[in-house]
Amino acid sequence: MDLDQILEECHRKKWESLNLSHRGLVLVPGRVSELKTLKKLFLNDNRLILPPEEIVQLDHLEELILDQNQLTLLPKNISSLKHLTYLAVTHNPLSILPEALGDLRELRELWASNCGLVSVPSSVGKLDKLQKLSLSNNSITTLPPQFGSLRSLQWLNLADNKIEDVPEDWKNLQSLVFINLNKNNFEKIPKTLTEIPNLQVLLMNFNSITALEDDFILSFSKLIKLDLRQNPLKLRPQHWKGLDFILLGSTETVMDDI
Repeated sequence: MDLDQILEECHRKKWESLNLSHRGLVLVPGRVSELKTLKKLFLNDNRLILPPEEIVQLDHLEELILDQNQLTLLPKNISSLKHLTYLAVTHNPLSILPEALGDLRELRELWASNCGLVSVPSSVGKLDKLQKLSLSNNSITTLPPQFGSLRSLQWLNLADNKIEDVPEDWKNLQSLVFINLNKNNFEKIPKTLTEIPNLQVLLMNFNSITALEDDFILSFSKLIKLDLRQNPLKLRPQHWKGLDFILLGSTETVMDDI
């Protein structure tokens, strides 16, 4: 079935899901804007260059996958997708995320790894239903204090960036249980991380951490894993006996979560 036939079938049968991935598309067909019943749209692994403005007409869209394209911009009116819960734009040369993302108030998951990002828009702090956020493999140096407003955030991946510190407001991330800060520029563990009330897993491989203060260890008593491998801090003090949740030294392979 060719593309025109698929779009005709989707329109006629009122499909709720459409997969147009792996088709070598440079542009999104204009007729996509007519598919008003769509809730899921897969456009990953194409060659899209121009922002797919057609999708902003899809009033009921809940999931949008744009991974592995050549996009430098997202649609100008992406904020009109009021029901969007899942957005993936990984592996696109975006450089920036638009402030309009903050208007996607139903968003639960945002995946923007390997996008050449140097910053994060402060409007992300308005996504109070966001549960998973991946911004790994970018060039981010600082994070907006508005991050502390992400009260539903449970899972955060900021691995492979250039971050040296985190905002004090992170202590307000009451739902956060997992943080990946591997491969950044931390010389010490920020005190704020010890104040996140429900944190269980903290990954900080491949940083420049030289010490871990004893009072920090007491604050991390709820952790089930503190991974500090591949840091200058390699020797385990004798009084750390029984603190098996703290991993030091080297490892042959350290895999970042996507």
